[in-house]
Amino acid sequence: MIFLIEERLLGHSSDWNEFYANIAFLLAHELRHFQQSYFLEDRIFIMLQDYNLGYVTELLNGQIDCDGLQWSEQDAYTYSLWFVTKHREDIIKIFQLDDWLFFFGCHIEVNYEKEWNRYKSTLTFVEQVIWTLKGLFWQRKRLA
Repeated sequence: MIFLIEERLLGHSSDWNEFYANIAFLLAHELRHFQQSYFLEDRIFIMLQDYNLGYVTELLNGQIDCDGLQWSEQDAYTYSLWFVTKHREDIIKIFQLDDWLFFFGCHIEVNYEKEWNRYKSTLTFVEQVIWTLKGLFWQRKRLA
């Protein structure tokens, strides 16, 4: 996944400074998706059924903004912006950046439990019962 993003990013970067700064941002973004999957376990497959694969093109064309993104992308962009802002000086030093960039990011705090309940409510009655029972034994992992 990272290699696909890297190739696309090269086409949208004006220079190496921008490229490397965005690599740090996108690595944090993709790692957040891993954390989402880890936390939600097999619930993630239900919660990604409405995922828009073409969202990047829509973002670049100005057709959508952060509010128009699916919950998992809102959360990943919010996390990424927080991460690069918090670790700005280290990122500048590691990648030997000349300048700092403005990053696209969201400021939307996603409530995973609320999102899960919203998706669960769309399931059939039998599926809701099964997931409610599974939820009784769900050992929620810590999500940073």
